[in-house]
Amino acid sequence: MMHHRKIHRTVLLTPLSLFALTTAACDPETDPLDTEVDSVDLAVAKGDITDAGRPALVRHEDLFADLADPPPAPPSFDEGASDDFSIEEDDEGDAIYGGTTVPACGWASTVELGGSCTGTLVHPQVVIYAAHCGASYSKIYFGENYQAAAKSVTPQWCKVYPGGQPGSGNDFAVCKLSQAVNDVPIVPILMGCETSNLQAGKQVTLVGFGNADNGPYGIKRQVTTTINGFDGDEISIGGNGKDTCQGDSGGPAFIKLADGTWRVFGITSYGGACGSGGMYSMMHKGMQWFEQQTALDLTPCHNADGTWNPGPGCYNFQTNPGSVNDTWSGGCNAGVPSGAYSQTCGSPYSGNPNPPPPPPPPDNGAPCTGCTEYSGSLSGAGDADQHPNGSYYQSTTSGSHEGWLAGPAGTDYDLYLYKWNGSAWAVVAKAETASTNETVKYNGTAGYYAWLVESYSGSGAYKVWIKKPN
Repeated sequence: MMHHRKIHRTVLLTPLSLFALTTAACDPETDPLDTEVDSVDLAVAKGDITDAGRPALVRHEDLFADLADPPPAPPSFDEGASDDFSIEEDDEGDAIYGGTTVPACGWASTVELGGSCTGTLVHPQVVIYAAHCGASYSKIYFGENYQAAAKSVTPQWCKVYPGGQPGSGNDFAVCKLSQAVNDVPIVPILMGCETSNLQAGKQVTLVGFGNADNGPYGIKRQVTTTINGFDGDEISIGGNGKDTCQGDSGGPAFIKLADGTWRVFGITSYGGACGSGGMYSMMHKGMQWFEQQTALDLTPCHNADGTWNPGPGCYNFQTNPGSVNDTWSGGCNAGVPSGAYSQTCGSPYSGNPNPPPPPPPPDNGAPCTGCTEYSGSLSGAGDADQHPNGSYYQSTTSGSHEGWLAGPAGTDYDLYLYKWNGSAWAVVAKAETASTNETVKYNGTAGYYAWLVESYSGSGAYKVWIKKPN
């Protein structure tokens, strides 16, 4: 029978939730083809992101998330829902079939989303989950039991992919956190040539907080099973009693590579009878949208299109994230790292992993000839400013784009250069050292450019000097 999922709480459901692996029960009487899509919800989803035809001024709070206007406030679970979608929970005992609870700090990057869904921390400031889970979350919980969480973080915002839903391969949603989580080991996203590992018969691990036959919702569990195959942009996983179920929606599927390190690739979406297998969207399919919304580099070894481009962060990935053998009070960061630079799709990063910070510019002058000084102040981790002065500039010729950043003492500010590619802003150069000062030099073609100053940690006033081609 087909499972029709519902949110763990008794709420009025958005139409897309009816198919999804949110915490729910089997309903053999309901045919998914008979469900009626609420036009209000679809309008909200489609209005979340627009695609302007040319650059426009944006506020730094939503930098590059929308090139015309900031996106509307995310809808709540109750907003726009019809009474026709109100359903009650039953007691069929749906579960992560064949699963077990995880040890302390096991799969630490798997998080709980406020009592209904599961997600994955893929960057200190970013959680990826499923669109059908909605965007109304005030807390994201870390630990093995969300009702006794090790810690919680408030999202800065959450967004769903316009039109994203189960069955389409684009069941994508993302939250940007209000503060960076730097003490949780992050499993990188499967990208580029690494996706060739997604083959029928390959072993994978599914993790989630869903209901279980050996306990209540809210306990993190894992199950190891295999890939069945593909259906368009979706991947089929599990069966024979090993599966995800209600409450696991949005949660991760992990795979181990030949070098012994792990990657995350799946977003739990929907399925048939619990235990018979399910369908998953794949993170790499939505990477350009995820990075455009967050204005962050989520792939330390690749570009968003899958091109191998390792940076200093393409290093020391976990070899046993499911059994970290640590405590949350100890930082949950004492797993078994590889101790090596990754070379899964090409030569490893060969630069200096800890380059010396550039010297601070003199107080009485600019660090460069012919550059322009700008200033601002950041309130803390995750806050960012766009320059020049909240805008962009046009370069009519090829040449060197240069930027110098001087942040306040004791902070870690980063500097990014973006270029408009005709439909979106894309990072073309960046400086992310653990320093108060950063320098970027980039040889680029004619086009529109913008700089971003972002706080990785700390707050206070800064100066940035920008020089563009003559």
